[in-house]
Amino acid sequence: MKHRYLAIIGLCAVSTTTFANGYIGIGYGSTNVKADLTSVGGGNIDDSTTLTKFYGGYQFNKYLGLEGGYYNLAQVSVGSVDTSAGAVSGSVDMKAFGIAGVATVPLTKSFRAYVRAGAAVWDADITRDTTTASADGTDALYGLGAAYSFTKTFSVNADWEVIDSPNPEFSTFSLGFKWDFK
Repeated sequence: MKHRYLAIIGLCAVSTTTFANGYIGIGYGSTNVKADLTSVGGGNIDDSTTLTKFYGGYQFNKYLGLEGGYYNLAQVSVGSVDTSAGAVSGSVDMKAFGIAGVATVPLTKSFRAYVRAGAAVWDADITRDTTTASADGTDALYGLGAAYSFTKTFSVNADWEVIDSPNPEFSTFSLGFKWDFK
């Protein structure tokens, strides 16, 4: 019985190391931002801006991996936020670091879908006219994606991700490239 468990553990270790590889990637896309400006005097922002993300990870086997990333959720600013006192300017600037487990489902030899779940540490500056407040936190990070591999080491990815922060709220869509180290 003891040998059977050792054989199973050994088989898992060998199958993991024959497929295992690290990777890096970059993504560019759009961020939808919703922010409540109550902490700086009132109003709301609901707008879109650009996103840049840099990430890297380790794929343990063809189904499971671990990924870390930096998200520059850029700055969204609007010239006029309607408040009870009239129109004012407002902006939100947010950056985040995230770590997530990635579960992959190979659909064909070149095409795969995946889900991502983890946590993100974020920091945001919320501004109304000349008044700025900072907010930060650690919240859930989750998303869906698909990838098409052109070669064994190069793929194009499409990702939808959410950092589930209470204020500001961010959801992203990005297209990017991933390089595998095989």
